[in-house]
Amino acid sequence: MCFGIALPIDALPEELVARHSHRVATREPGTSRELRFTFRDPRAELPVWHDNRLEILAWGNRDDRASRLPRTGWCRQESLEAGRWSWLHPEMVDIPAALGLEKGVWFLITEGIRGVLVHDQHGQPRIYMLTQPASHYYEIMTRHNRMPVLLGQQM
Repeated sequence: MCFGIALPIDALPEELVARHSHRVATREPGTSRELRFTFRDPRAELPVWHDNRLEILAWGNRDDRASRLPRTGWCRQESLEAGRWSWLHPEMVDIPAALGLEKGVWFLITEGIRGVLVHDQHGQPRIYMLTQPASHYYEIMTRHNRMPVLLGQQM
């Protein structure tokens, strides 16, 4: 399911990095700095390309009392295709990512991840990461039976 992603800061606009400086991290000494986004963050957010702009938006819903949206950060591709999200008028979006994090394992992402943008009852946008059944490789690597829908990449 991918519980986190990272983007190198040199690939992002300076003002975006400045606004999200609390997300800057370095994996190993001497490596480039990156912005990290995890679902466990106090304020879970994801970068997303929407209307030809890179935005940072709320990731899913972790509080039933605050929203009627599904209480998760992920949308199963098969549920979306079966129409179970149609009441939310989902919009497909791209989540830029260079790395993914699943159960403590970092893995390379070449282009990004597919996401679904919906709006809560107050009109606020929320992003859900689109998932599919894990490939054999992904399941062995991460010990998880679901994986993100990757853009232009098979795993």
